[in-house]
Amino acid sequence: MSDSTATTVEKDIINPTTEQVELPAHKSEQHHHHHVPHPHPHHTNIDELDVVEITTKSPYREINFYGTFAAVTLAASSSFGGFLLPATSLTLINADIGPSSNYTWAILAWNVCLTAGGVLVGRLSDIFGRRWFFTSSSLVAIIGHAIGATANNMNQIIAASVFIGLAASAQSSFNYVLAEIVPVKHRFYWMSLMYCIISPISGFGAVFARLFIVNTSASWRWIYYFFIINNFVSLLLWFFFYHPPRFSALHRNRTVWDEVRDLDVGGVILYTGGIVLFTLGISWGGTIYPWKSAHVISCIIVGFLVSVAFVLYEIYMPLNRPLMPMHLWLNRDYTSITILTTVGGMVYFSINVIYPVMVAALFTTDVVLGGLYTCAIAASTALGQASGSALAVPGGHAREKLIFSAMAMTGFIGGMAGVGQSKVISTVLVALGSLAVGLIEGLAIGIVTVVIDQKELGVGGGVFGSVRTLGGVLATAIFSSILTNKLTDYTKDMVVPATLNAGLPATSLTQFLTALASGSASAISAVPGVTPSIIASAVSANKAAYAKAFQMVFYSSIPFGVLAILAACFGPKIEDRLTHDVIRRLEGADLTDNTTSEESIETATP
Repeated sequence: MSDSTATTVEKDIINPTTEQVELPAHKSEQHHHHHVPHPHPHHTNIDELDVVEITTKSPYREINFYGTFAAVTLAASSSFGGFLLPATSLTLINADIGPSSNYTWAILAWNVCLTAGGVLVGRLSDIFGRRWFFTSSSLVAIIGHAIGATANNMNQIIAASVFIGLAASAQSSFNYVLAEIVPVKHRFYWMSLMYCIISPISGFGAVFARLFIVNTSASWRWIYYFFIINNFVSLLLWFFFYHPPRFSALHRNRTVWDEVRDLDVGGVILYTGGIVLFTLGISWGGTIYPWKSAHVISCIIVGFLVSVAFVLYEIYMPLNRPLMPMHLWLNRDYTSITILTTVGGMVYFSINVIYPVMVAALFTTDVVLGGLYTCAIAASTALGQASGSALAVPGGHAREKLIFSAMAMTGFIGGMAGVGQSKVISTVLVALGSLAVGLIEGLAIGIVTVVIDQKELGVGGGVFGSVRTLGGVLATAIFSSILTNKLTDYTKDMVVPATLNAGLPATSLTQFLTALASGSASAISAVPGVTPSIIASAVSANKAAYAKAFQMVFYSSIPFGVLAILAACFGPKIEDRLTHDVIRRLEGADLTDNTTSEESIETATP
C-alpha cells in the first residue's frame, strides 16, 4: 500500500507520480454520491483544468498541521472578538474620545467589509491559493487594531473597523480552511475543538471588555492591544506553518496571468457596489437617517438593482471564472443549509441586538453586571457551536438534529414574548434559545463544506458566510425598527398618562420624556415640577412600555423561526459522504519518519 492513495473521481484515474485527481467540472467525489449541476452553457468551462489532490494519508503526523490549526484558531478568535469587544464597549469609547453622533459607523463599517469581502476571499483563494490571503489577513488586522489602540477620535475608530472587517472576511472563513486539510469525517470534531478553545473570547468577550475598561490604566485601548498580540502570533503561525497547495498544484496548463486575465472584474464591481450600497441603506435606516430619507431609500433601491444586475451578469455573460457560480444555488443541500443558517441567524439577532437593551431598560445599568447578563447569549451560543459540531457525526441523522435545533430555537426565543419583566425566566429562555442557535451554527458550518464541490470550498463558504452576515444586518434593521416604533407608541399610551396623572405639568412633559430616555438621573431631576413620586410613576410605566415593546419584537421572530424549521426539513443527509479523504494536504515534514497508510487514517483520531 502506498503512503498516499489518490482517490479517483468519476473515473478510476490514478496518477502515481503527482497523486492529483483531475475533477471533471462541477462533479463531486464518487464516494460522496453528490452531483453539482453544470454551470450555465454560456460559461466557458475551464474548470476541467483545475486539479484537486485527494489523499487518505493522515495529516496528524505533520507539524505544519498543528501550526495551521493554531493559526486558524487565533484568527477565528480575532474575527469574533475583534468585533464583539469593541462593539459592546462602543458607547463608552464614544464617551471617552467623542462624543460623535456617527459612532455607530464603527459597527456598520465592519459589517459592510465582512459582507463584501467574504465572497472575494473565497473565490480568489480558490483560484490563486489560500496561503497569502490568510497570512495577510492577520497583518491587516494588526493595522486595524493599531489604529484603534491609538485613536483620538471616533473617525479613527471607524477607520480601524474597516481594516478589522476586511481582515475578518478571511479570518471568519475558518470552516473551509480547516475542513480541507483534515479528513472529511473529522471536520466537525476539529471545528468543535476550535470553538472550545475560542469560547472564552466568543462567550465572555463582553465581560473581558468591561474588565479591561475598569481595571487597566489604558482602559478600552487594551481591547485593541490584546488583538494586536493575538494577530501577531497568528501571523507568524500562518507564515511558518500554513503551506497549502501552490498555484501550480491547483491548475493544469494554466498560468497566473491566465487567471488574472479571466478574473470576473465586472462581477467584482457589481457585487461589491450592490452589497455595499444595500447594506449601507439598511444599516442607516432608523439610526443615522430616518427610513424615509433620500439617503436610505436611494441606497436600498440602487443597491438592490445593482445586485439584480450582478445576478443576471453572472448567469448570462460568457465568463470563464464567474465570481459567484450560480450553479451553487441549484444544489438543494447547499441552498437549504444556507437559508437555515441565515434565517436562524436573523432570529438570533432578535436577541443579540434586543436583549442588551432589555437588560439596561429592565434589569440593571451596572456596566459589569450588564455584561454578565448579556453573556447568557454569547456563552450559550459558544457552547452550542462546540456541541453542534461535536454531535454532528455520532449517531448520524444530521438533518433531524437540525430540525430539532430549529424547533428549539423558535420555541425558546419566541417564548421570550411572555416573560414580562422577569430576570430569571428571561435569562433562562435567552440562554436556551442561544444554545439552539449555536447548535444550528455548529452543525451547518461543517455540513456546508461537505455538500459542495470540493474545488469550490472557498467560494461556497464565502457566499455562505456573506449571506449570513447580510441576513444579520437585515435582522438588526427589522427588529430595531419594530422596537423603536412600538416603544414610541407605548410611551404615548402608557408613560405619558402615568406621568401627567402623577402631577407633572404638561409644559414639562417633552423635557421630562427626553431626560427619561437618556437615563440620566440629574437630567430627570432638573425638569421643572418633577417630584420623587412622579419619577417613580414614570419609571414604572416606562419599564412596562419597554416590556410590551420587547414582547412584540419576540413575537415577530416566530415567523423567521418557522421558516428556519422548513429549511431544516429540506436539509441534507451527509452520512454517506463522511469519508477519510483529505482534500488539500499541507506541504511539510512529518513529525515522525513512519509513514501512514491508507488504512491507518481510519483509526486516527483528531
